[in-house]
Amino acid sequence: MKKIIYSILMLFAAGSNLYSQKTTYNIPKPINTDQLNVSFQKVAVSSTSYYVNFKAVNNGNGILLIDRAQINLEQNNGQINANSDKYHLKTGKNKTVYCQFRIKAPVKTNAEKLTLNMDGFGYAQTEKTIKAEDFVLAEKASAAFGDFAFKIMEYNTYPDRIYANVKCTYNGNASTLGKIDLSKINIKGGKAEIVKKGDIILPGKSYSFSINIAPNGEETAIVFNDALELMRINKVQLEPIVITSTNYVEPAKTEDKEVAKKAEAKANTVPAELSYTDLHALKKDIETEMKNGGKAVEMAHEFLMEKQHISTAQVIDLMSVFSLDGSKLKFAKMAYPFTSDKQKFHLVVPKLSYVKNKQALEEFLEQQ
Repeated sequence: MKKIIYSILMLFAAGSNLYSQKTTYNIPKPINTDQLNVSFQKVAVSSTSYYVNFKAVNNGNGILLIDRAQINLEQNNGQINANSDKYHLKTGKNKTVYCQFRIKAPVKTNAEKLTLNMDGFGYAQTEKTIKAEDFVLAEKASAAFGDFAFKIMEYNTYPDRIYANVKCTYNGNASTLGKIDLSKINIKGGKAEIVKKGDIILPGKSYSFSINIAPNGEETAIVFNDALELMRINKVQLEPIVITSTNYVEPAKTEDKEVAKKAEAKANTVPAELSYTDLHALKKDIETEMKNGGKAVEMAHEFLMEKQHISTAQVIDLMSVFSLDGSKLKFAKMAYPFTSDKQKFHLVVPKLSYVKNKQALEEFLEQQ
């Protein structure tokens, strides 16, 4: 009887081990561009999640931004996103990013093949230097230069020195970063010591630094020189990555004409879009036209008349430059005829703020 029970338990244990066996995956090839390098370190699966780890390196002369929550896996006509976190890497810096994708239907565990979409990558480069007047150091003093706001948080005078704690807040829009380089500033009114070197400042965030000054009797003030920079963020387009298990075998090829037609149609769905240079130039032209009170949408129309193509994703990107919802609607309608992937244009509708504008765009699309 004991032998029978032992045999049953061994069979159950063997069955459990077989059932719990996890699929192993091939590590994707590295991604290399002028701006970044991505090398994959791990692809794994559990009963509840997929895991993809990679090391990102900033190869360019700007700031590499990663929004982990936008990275996603596709499988079985479903999509799951990585856990939320954000990083920004300076030139030459690297970061190991740990992505966990919690499995939910219709995505299945232990899949033989998945598609990894490396969305959420952006690259910021200096667009212009902000000219600033001298900032006099005094108790509760404040000043604003462009999108940079400065405030004295603490100001103390001692027999041999002056101490000031300065708070710098960047109030630019979401497609920009602020940069303050403290190595470029000078202090009037004495010999100064600044411990920090400066940093990148995200929109709505602040950066604080302290100054110790041995005064010479003159008025003390910060001379900014070229220390303040506005950086423009542009989306980095990375190709989807196919991840396969170590046991995956490609389906046998067929000469079926219908299958070949479908494959060709899918290949042709890659939208024609503006180059990075053209998109960046159009953004700057729209911003300049708006600042000068000009007709930004009409100017953009002339630009697209020349280029003759734009993708839905780029239309959404450019809409963010317009401050008024009505201008966004007008631009979307104008850009539609030039859009190469019109089947995705419905994604533009939620980017409008007002219900009446959303309805207007939906009615416009129904008439096309």
